[in-house]
Amino acid sequence: MVHATVFGQATHFTKSDHWKTQRKELIFGAGASNFLGDLGGLNRIGTHYIPVDIDWNTTRPSGHVGFRYRLGSLFATKTLLQYAVLKGDDALTNEPARRNRNLSFRTHLFEFSQHFEFLFFTNERYGARHKIYGLKGMRNKNTVAYLFTGITGFGYIPQGPSDGGWVNLRPLHTEGQGLIGGGTEYKKISLGIPVGIGYKIGLDPLWRMSFELSYTQTFTDYLDDVSGVYFDNDLIEASYGSTSAYFADPSSGAFPTWTTAGELRGDSNHKDGYLFLNISFIRNITDMRSGRIKWKYKRRYKL
Repeated sequence: MVHATVFGQATHFTKSDHWKTQRKELIFGAGASNFLGDLGGLNRIGTHYIPVDIDWNTTRPSGHVGFRYRLGSLFATKTLLQYAVLKGDDALTNEPARRNRNLSFRTHLFEFSQHFEFLFFTNERYGARHKIYGLKGMRNKNTVAYLFTGITGFGYIPQGPSDGGWVNLRPLHTEGQGLIGGGTEYKKISLGIPVGIGYKIGLDPLWRMSFELSYTQTFTDYLDDVSGVYFDNDLIEASYGSTSAYFADPSSGAFPTWTTAGELRGDSNHKDGYLFLNISFIRNITDMRSGRIKWKYKRRYKL
């Protein structure tokens, strides 16, 4: 009589170094962005706190691609390229000063980020590759929760609404940039510090899905082309033209003293920020041979 016993086991079956089997990952996905700055907001003076002053009506789409490299069981680094549209509109608030100001904008944001991740929860293991009738075994597990921060560099193009399209605002010098007593011309690029939290789940041994919420505090106050005080609008028109004068002060004129030279147009004491809510699909590329899990078999025969 012959007895055959077959043992099947994944090469990386529940080992403490299972993270090495997914050291390299490609990331791509989409999400939503929201602006936190001088324009828009709720029906109150801006509070400058993340959850309190969000105007959900101005949420816009974003997209991203990236690469993650696992440094160890609890740490990873991630490189991310993102594109987003940020938006704000004073017409969406009933706060009197903001509504009278009547400014609105959209900004194209092109971001390059380097994140450092701390994995504070992990449940990662391989179970049996094939289901065998009557045999119970562990299933694949790939659940990770993490916190992250890092550094972000970005370029941005603020625009204002015009008949039939959008106008780039930076060349219009809406706060008197370039004129005696006017504001300082702002750069086209800036830096930021992102902080966030993420949750990643495994779909199979090669594919994962993640959800991330992040806030980026920037070092510029001009994502919305608004920062300081109103400049003499007649002088702006004489120097730069009627289009510049309009975008410098598009208020209705109901409260003319609120928008005269020297009155607050924005709050230069607080820099702009933005939120991302991202959904990503992630491909494990550590084993480029198609990601096969090797199996070992052992047969024992008895007569």
